[in-house]
Amino acid sequence: MTEAKLGLILTSVAVTVVAVALYRQRALGRNGLVTVIAATAAVFAAMFFTQ
Repeated sequence: MTEAKLGLILTSVAVTVVAVALYRQRALGRNGLVTVIAATAAVFAAMFFTQ
């Protein structure tokens, strides 16, 4: 696994963790949480499998 892929994994996890933290603090709604997770997963998949 290259450093770029490892960085992509860590960044995706970090974005998801921040979104969940905001959801738990009621600063982000459920639809926002689902949107963030879906967008992060889509970008992760596109970049991970095309490198």
